Amino acid sequence: METKFNQSIKPKKKHILRPGWQERLPIKPILVATVAVLLLAVLVLINRPTDTVLSSAELDVLRSAGVLRVGVDTDLEGMYQNGTGYERAVAEGLGTLIFGDVEGVSLTPVDRYAAPWRMSDGEIDLAIMSMQAFPEEGFEHSTTPFFTDDCVVVGYDVFDSLKGKTVAVLQDTPAETLLDRYLEKTEPELVIKRAADYYSMRVMLRAQTVDAVCVPRTVAITWHESRTKILPFAIGTIPYYAIAKKDSVLIDLCDEAFYDWQRNGTFRQWGEQYGVEWGADS
Repeated sequence: METKFNQSIKPKKKHILRPGWQERLPIKPILVATVAVLLLAVLVLINRPTDTVLSSAELDVLRSAGVLRVGVDTDLEGMYQNGTGYERAVAEGLGTLIFGDVEGVSLTPVDRYAAPWRMSDGEIDLAIMSMQAFPEEGFEHSTTPFFTDDCVVVGYDVFDSLKGKTVAVLQDTPAETLLDRYLEKTEPELVIKRAADYYSMRVMLRAQTVDAVCVPRTVAITWHESRTKILPFAIGTIPYYAIAKKDSVLIDLCDEAFYDWQRNGTFRQWGEQYGVEWGADS
């Protein structure tokens, strides 16, 4: 039955989608914006250590104490010398992750022989030094290096081959391992003279009881004299790792941070800033 009331109500118009409406949507800009947002979210996640690491009890203790004590090299040009260098940049980068700034980072120059017992005695929490590991038990190192150093040969004369040459190397070091491998696979007539310390190697070279010495490039640059020459080839690359007490969450933090810094160019940037160059094989 039709009344005045229902006469006043106009029927609703049906909205019919026009043909081809899908083609007129700005699909490409929408997809680009979506991908950009997703990439940004991924970058934020992968450029920062996981919450599990950052909220660990061990790091809470460090925050409570207000200090991260880091052992660094005593005098290695570009790496740590006169209070500055690449190792300081790495340590302060870790400090920023833990504390939010660099104020809580305390650096202690220490030699490779004293570093293990100083860590055992609680004088340092972490070693960022030109080392791969401590020989003693109870310590572990990161799986990702914070730097790689070319292993080079230094002498007073330049020669293209080590055939028949006597070369000194520091015993129980990666350089010794690389030189032994070079002897075995490349130059069987090489004569290796093993030294107990770097001082003895320099004495041998100056006295010319050896033709050359085999050392990391950073050591060669630190030792530089007017007469010394770095031979135009490397015999291998030495990675340097962070070292802490066994099962320390600091190693987990280092692995995550080092992976990010290696991938996003932070390590290279610090290298350029302090004049140290990553090894050729890196």
